[in-house]
Amino acid sequence: MYTKLFERLVTKFSIKVTDLIKYLEISKATIYNYRNLEKFSDIPKDKQLKIFYLFGKESEQELELVLDEADPDILAGYLSRISSILKGSYNNKLQSLSSIEELTEQVERLTKENDSLKHQVLELDRFQGINDFTRSVLLDKVAAIVEGSSAAEIKEFIDYLEIFEKYRKSGR
Repeated sequence: MYTKLFERLVTKFSIKVTDLIKYLEISKATIYNYRNLEKFSDIPKDKQLKIFYLFGKESEQELELVLDEADPDILAGYLSRISSILKGSYNNKLQSLSSIEELTEQVERLTKENDSLKHQVLELDRFQGINDFTRSVLLDKVAAIVEGSSAAEIKEFIDYLEIFEKYRKSGR
């Protein structure tokens, strides 16, 4: 049985350490540890399965046969498969990062929207003492007044409301 199977595979197919780090999702030091292992079976099972998949094999014995392969067409097929999988792994990571950024933006937008809705609920709570019919009529009337109004017209309306409030509080 061959020793340092992983090291020999990496060397034969010139697989970059950086690609292995991304594909196997482990550190550089761990890659070097795997390369120095005498027995392939000492690599954790989940990583062994990823290595088997990389070469399209299902066992350690099949991987050893890959090392004995000399046919240039078959070797080119392995290189193409390895390259495709490693590139796909990298692209999936980029897409995941993009998705995380999109989700972060969405969370920020929803947080702002939630804060705005909380503020609106607090404002509507001020209408607690008014019966439903009066509240509905009042809000409908205010909505009709401000709908389509310019900022200056809305300010003028608010000024009138403030004048009315002062008038009412002064005892009429």
